[in-house]
Amino acid sequence: MRRQTKTYIFYEIGDSCRTEFLMKNGEFHLTEDAVVIGIEKGKNARDALKNLRRECPWIKKYRFDRLVAREVREAIYL
Repeated sequence: MRRQTKTYIFYEIGDSCRTEFLMKNGEFHLTEDAVVIGIEKGKNARDALKNLRRECPWIKKYRFDRLVAREVREAIYL
């Protein structure tokens, strides 16, 4: 029997992902962004993160403010 794997996208949100953008009217507005860390498969989110760390060793040294994992399916382009 094959193990069912799911695909997860990992992204960081929080203080390290804030910036200001210059608007058309010349003012700056604060935004909260998300930084995509990677996309990986696993039986659950923790397993996928373990696989991602194995594939991308730099992640082991990176300090996350708030790491989020979401299961993803087929992309819909708008």
